[in-house]
Amino acid sequence: MTARHFLILLISATADAQDFLDPVAPVEAETPQVEGALDALVVQATAPPAETGLAAFSLQPVSVIPAETLRRNAAASLGETLGWEPGVSSNYFGPGASRPVIRGFDGFRVRTLRDGLGTFDLSDISPDHGVALEPFLLESVEIHRGPASLLYGNAAIGGAVNARSRVLARELPGRPLSGGWEARYETNGDSPAAAGHLSVERGPIVLQATLSARESGDIRIPGRARSSAYEALENPMVFDPSLGASFPVPNPSGRLPNSAHESVTWSAGLSWLPEEVPLLLGVSYSRFDSEYGVPYIFPGDATDLFGDSSLDLQQDRVDLEGSLEMEGRFISKVELRLAWADYQHSENFTGRGKDLGRDFTDSRFMKEAYEGRIDVHHQTFDGRLTGIAGITGLSERLAAVRTVVPPPDLFRIPGLLKMENFGLHAVEKFQTGDWTFQLGHRVEHVDVTDASLASIGYRPRERGYSFSTSGGIGWQREGIGNWDRLGVSGTVSLTDRQPTAIERYAFWNNAGIGRFVVGGDLDGTPLDAEKSRGFDLGVEAARGPVTLRLNGFHYDFDHYIFLQEDPALTGGFGRAAQYIGRSAAFTGFEGEIEWRIREPLTLTLMTDYVHGRNRDDREPIPRMPPLRIGGRLEWRKGPVTVGLEVRHAFAQDRVKPAPRQELEAEDYTLVNLDAAWDLPVPGKNLTFFLRGTNLLDEEARPSTSFRKDVAPLPGIGLALGLRQSF
Repeated sequence: MTARHFLILLISATADAQDFLDPVAPVEAETPQVEGALDALVVQATAPPAETGLAAFSLQPVSVIPAETLRRNAAASLGETLGWEPGVSSNYFGPGASRPVIRGFDGFRVRTLRDGLGTFDLSDISPDHGVALEPFLLESVEIHRGPASLLYGNAAIGGAVNARSRVLARELPGRPLSGGWEARYETNGDSPAAAGHLSVERGPIVLQATLSARESGDIRIPGRARSSAYEALENPMVFDPSLGASFPVPNPSGRLPNSAHESVTWSAGLSWLPEEVPLLLGVSYSRFDSEYGVPYIFPGDATDLFGDSSLDLQQDRVDLEGSLEMEGRFISKVELRLAWADYQHSENFTGRGKDLGRDFTDSRFMKEAYEGRIDVHHQTFDGRLTGIAGITGLSERLAAVRTVVPPPDLFRIPGLLKMENFGLHAVEKFQTGDWTFQLGHRVEHVDVTDASLASIGYRPRERGYSFSTSGGIGWQREGIGNWDRLGVSGTVSLTDRQPTAIERYAFWNNAGIGRFVVGGDLDGTPLDAEKSRGFDLGVEAARGPVTLRLNGFHYDFDHYIFLQEDPALTGGFGRAAQYIGRSAAFTGFEGEIEWRIREPLTLTLMTDYVHGRNRDDREPIPRMPPLRIGGRLEWRKGPVTVGLEVRHAFAQDRVKPAPRQELEAEDYTLVNLDAAWDLPVPGKNLTFFLRGTNLLDEEARPSTSFRKDVAPLPGIGLALGLRQSF
């Protein structure tokens, strides 16, 4: 089902569905839902702390993306949806794939989760791999920064993004039949999209289903696809064997070729929620399908294959979820989550020009994963001491077939990587008066194996333990001096992270980044565990209509693991990159000011910055976010909301020098305008919305992107649509 078909189906079915529901639910009963009509479709205003536990046990506030913010910014990828949040960037890899970058950390150091468990995709091993989540179908998103992410694993040093999905009903809807839908059209890319959900309640049983579809053609861009600096450095050429000469590769203007994308997502879940017992038992199945193009990058050799790459990925997933609340007892709640996922994607090549007709599957990845966790919440009877303790387990098998020599002499190598992770965690929080104290610890055992060449007796394996400890103190008081509220918090963390199987044993060509990737263990010296020491300081203050939030952080790494390009490291393989470990330091801040100027008008200002440095080689860490400033002015009165957003990213000139050259990123300013109107149609809960993006048609190339020099952000665009809940 395409997005166009789904959009037509939703609109044509809405009138009949509403006519059926109106006699059952009077207009008066629906009136309170008008303000949050879309909440039923995409998100809820907040995610209850008890849902995951971690939000309630963090000294630092866990950012919960409000419903209207999430639905307003919803894009085709998770990174672009969250990229406007303070401290969060996107590793933009074209419209079809992007992942959140938190405080300059990406990949393995930022866990992406769905309902407290991993997303079970391969977005952490390469930026061209998409996250298996559909932003349109999320209820809310929690962003955990720094030590706040300890309960989600020692690997999540930078943070964690926990998306709360709609695959299960976690509370009784209160109506026999309820749901919602949204249909929209975006001019840039000629992109229709539609999403909907439906809940059927019969006593304590709730059946919940979701469906979404989107598609887009090649996006329009301001200017040319490849930057002038990239053209001067790379001088992309393609060899024409019929003429025996090389010619420049045309630099497209006005549109980004091979940036089209489409996806279809659906789920079905069954929940048991007896009213007489605070119990939840649920099971769900979900399917995620996505196909998208990867914008062209010069491979460095005019005689190499010339054409387009695309990814086609699918994921099947089953989740089991249970929870039981016990008020007035030492153990106040027990939560259980289990999930299984089968993920696969193929990386396909389509020849152009001299290679027209030479189409083949370059690589194929298959991943099977199991993850489970048990969390036990406890508290003393006076409520001053609260805590959470639990067990987590994760097992992954990654099989891959990769092309070493492409057609006509096709040669492939199979591979099989295994990873087992078992962890114990506990966090305790004690409150007395204005003071709060917190202490947390996590221990993990990690076992990684490369079984690719087990048939000839070569089976490298590394096992080890990692430990993470965090402690913090917070103070908050109402009515102090000229402040209505003032709070200060500080945390210290000591974290170990064992290298992943990819970081140790990778040995394949990664077309997405245009490099041959080599694991750090393959030079005969295994990578050491990554160790970090972190310090976070937060201030929150409120006076009248103004609220201020400011966080500063610093991390020291003894063995920071990252990909570094250097032909000498890999025996002169040309454009090769190897995982290496270096001493590194990261320092930065994020801040936000909210000013309720008067009843209908609110101004929000933000800023963030991070400075990352490789101290051993005395050079910058690659792909660091720049200093950013921005704001949103919102006017809300009655059924109408209008917002103006401005975000300026300063130039990023702290880049790696030649010969491992990273090009500088120029500054840019993005301006967006949005409006929403709750239509005065009695009992229909209809909202019309529109959003204009990049209104200045600015050429924007994020420094956090591997492909910033060949794939700028989309140019000016307009999205408009309709939402309804019932």
